[in-house]
Amino acid sequence: VAFGSFFPSPTKPDAARAGPELLARARRELSLPTVAIGGISPENGAAMVRAGADMLAIISGVFAAPDVTVAARAYSHCFTTAEESQP
Repeated sequence: VAFGSFFPSPTKPDAARAGPELLARARRELSLPTVAIGGISPENGAAMVRAGADMLAIISGVFAAPDVTVAARAYSHCFTTAEESQP
């Protein structure tokens, strides 16, 4: 299940905003994987994972990057960073 938009996004600039608490609630109440979408960046992605996102939906952050491989790796670090900061 995808939730968003969490941050301003060039893909859907007028989308309604969701807060990270929505991901935590979905994790508690649903037995489905959750996806955070909307303005996700390498700088804010780990927070979305910590909040409960199982996946991050990225469009321009990867496909508009000068080097798609480098950009994809930056996003993969969102998951390791989130895991490292868990108690």
